[in-house]
Amino acid sequence: MFKIDKILNKENRNLAVRYVLISIISYGFVFSGLIFLVDIFKVNKTYSFLIVYGINYIFLYVVQLKYLFKTNHNKYKLIRFIVFILFFYLSANLIYNAGLKLGLHYLISTTFTIIVLMPLRIIVSKMIVFKD
Repeated sequence: MFKIDKILNKENRNLAVRYVLISIISYGFVFSGLIFLVDIFKVNKTYSFLIVYGINYIFLYVVQLKYLFKTNHNKYKLIRFIVFILFFYLSANLIYNAGLKLGLHYLISTTFTIIVLMPLRIIVSKMIVFKD
């Protein structure tokens, strides 16, 4: 049976705190990268989003592997992460572009995308991607 205290145990709380800190750095990069490409270099918003998120996912694999889940690289984790990336990359782009179509500012659409996907990403990362 599903028990709430298992989810809220100390280990999972610490994991959630580390995840949030890594996410703050990661999304700081996303926002600054988007501002840099869109507002300064006038790169298309969708292309900018693709570029910035692509670079961000490479960063996340390394940091989550070593510092968040404290595990070692192996080809199966990398394959699961690539599938993870593809799924969440497509999901993020669909949500982001839906926000743009609805007339949201690109940074608000990005924020909405983060809010929707962040909880799902930590769950999938812990239970599937980085599982030993």
